[in-house]
Amino acid sequence: MKLCGPWWNLVACVGSLVAAPLGRADTVIANFDSLFTMDGLFAWADATVVATDTGYSITDVCYGSGYKDINVDASGETTVMVTVTLDGPPEAEGHLGPIVSLVDADGTFYNYAWFGQRRGRHVLTMDVQQPTFVSGAGTVPGLDLAKLDFFHLQLDPGFFGCGGAYTVIWHDFRLVGAPGPQIVAWRYDPASSEFTLTWQAKAGKLYTLLYTPDLASPLTPLVSDIYAEGTEVTYTVMLPSGASGYLRVLQQP
Repeated sequence: MKLCGPWWNLVACVGSLVAAPLGRADTVIANFDSLFTMDGLFAWADATVVATDTGYSITDVCYGSGYKDINVDASGETTVMVTVTLDGPPEAEGHLGPIVSLVDADGTFYNYAWFGQRRGRHVLTMDVQQPTFVSGAGTVPGLDLAKLDFFHLQLDPGFFGCGGAYTVIWHDFRLVGAPGPQIVAWRYDPASSEFTLTWQAKAGKLYTLLYTPDLASPLTPLVSDIYAEGTEVTYTVMLPSGASGYLRVLQQP
């Protein structure tokens, strides 16, 4: 049985790929590369801070925090995801608590805390609309994910207190869970082998068109860095040789 017909019959193939889990989007808040800096360090003002391509490392004693000015649209995302490594003496085991915070344009201030963590590397998640605590209600109820203005990083040492130095390495901070881009229209020109797709998008995001001749082969990029000026993108791509295949739209990080 053929999985996909000729290019003029590609519509069903495109639709099935877009709906697959691999197409889910995410929004990077910070990836903490070697150029990353905080805009302000409060209780971490005297900390030892090292930025590398693998993480943003802070070594200090007692509670610490800092903030970063951002302009991020994370519309549709459902989950906070933070990757962090915690270290310290044995007495710190089970006490260190990383906290990240998001602040929107009207001042709503949500905090996501994972108290009492063991030493080591962790991937921490939480429902973005169910914060651990709220520091500010803002002028409009609820956190507006489309207008994120600041994020904060914090470390609560818990019962370890100021008993010694700890190190927290922030590796990645993003929001995930939004469905991937959905194709809303398509057009194929058999004379030129050009396929035109229109999909729902987030303004300011970049997209990649992926192709595979069959489901046994991996999807590979046809074209990347397609910029979305608005909430819909229309793009025309020259299809590879062959009479069948699959296309997919993927939002870039």
